[in-house]
Amino acid sequence: MPQTASRRVRHLPPLLRCCLPGLLSLATALLMPAQAAPVPAATAPGAPQLLRVQNGLVQENEVALADGAQRLADTIGRATGRRTLWVAHDALGPALAAQPAAWAFVKPPSISAKLQAKGWQLVAVALPPHGFGTDFIAQPCPGHADSVLLGGPTLSTLGIAGSGLASCVAVRDVWNSPAAVLLAPAKGSLVDKVAAKMWLMHAHKLPPTVHVQYQNAVTDFMQVTHAAVIGVVTPLVSAQWRAHGGLVLAHQQMPFWTVLAAPGVPASQVAKVRAALMAPDAQPLDRALHVAGWEAGNPQVYADFLHWLKP
Repeated sequence: MPQTASRRVRHLPPLLRCCLPGLLSLATALLMPAQAAPVPAATAPGAPQLLRVQNGLVQENEVALADGAQRLADTIGRATGRRTLWVAHDALGPALAAQPAAWAFVKPPSISAKLQAKGWQLVAVALPPHGFGTDFIAQPCPGHADSVLLGGPTLSTLGIAGSGLASCVAVRDVWNSPAAVLLAPAKGSLVDKVAAKMWLMHAHKLPPTVHVQYQNAVTDFMQVTHAAVIGVVTPLVSAQWRAHGGLVLAHQQMPFWTVLAAPGVPASQVAKVRAALMAPDAQPLDRALHVAGWEAGNPQVYADFLHWLKP
C-alpha cells in the first residue's frame, strides 16, 4: 500500500504535489476539536514571565549581550519571585502582540516613548557612561585643529563621484559645504532620523547620504578607507572614534535606555524591580549592561523626545 500511494503522489500535477503536505496538515487541524486559547506566559499563574530585549543598531559581542540580558532577567526574577526568561528582538511591537511580555529592556528612546504611550510603565532609566544621543564624526584635517577633511577620491568607495583631492573645511562651514556626505546607519533608523533633524537645524537641505546597516560599520568604514565623510553614530561608538584621534562635530542628546513594565504588572512589582536596579549590590549588573547606574526617570522626557523627532 505505501508503494502504491507513493506512485500516486508522483503522478499528481507538480503544484498539487508540492502543496500536498501543507493541505494534509490544514485538513488535520480543521478536524481537530477546538481548544481554548492559551493563557499568555506573562500572566499565567506560576508560569515564567518574559523579558524582551531591544538592543538597537549597534553590533556588540553576542556573549556579552547575552550575559547582560541574563543578569537583568535574574535581577527581575529575584525581585518579583518569578522565573524570568529573556528574548532579544528587533521589533518589539509585533513580537509583544504574538507573545506578551511582562518586562522590556529597551535602548532606542523612540520605542520606549511609544511603549509608554501604550500604557507601559517606566520602571527605571539607565545612566549613560558617555552621555547619549547622536553624534556627527569626521576625519581631522592634518595641521588644522578647527577643520575636517571632506570630499576627494575616497567618496568613490561609496558610489559617489569624487573630484580632485579632499579639502579642509572649517567646522562652522561643514553644514553648507558641497563636499559634505553623510554616512549613517540603516535608512529610517532612529539615529538616521535624528541626524536629519540635526543637519536641518544648521542648513536648508540634507547632503547626500549613504546608509549602512550598523553604527559600527560607519566607523569601521571610515577607519579602513579613511573616507572623508561625516559619520552618524551614538556616543557609545563615537567615544572610541574620539579616543583614536577622530573629531566629533556635533551632539544631540537623547533619553537613555529603559526598563519598562507591561500595563498589567502590579505597582508593587514595579517598585520591587526599581529598588533592585537602584540597590548598591546592582553594580555587577551595571557593568554587564555598560551603564553607570539607574534612576527612576521621567516618562515625559520620552514623550517630549518623540514630539521633537516628528517632522
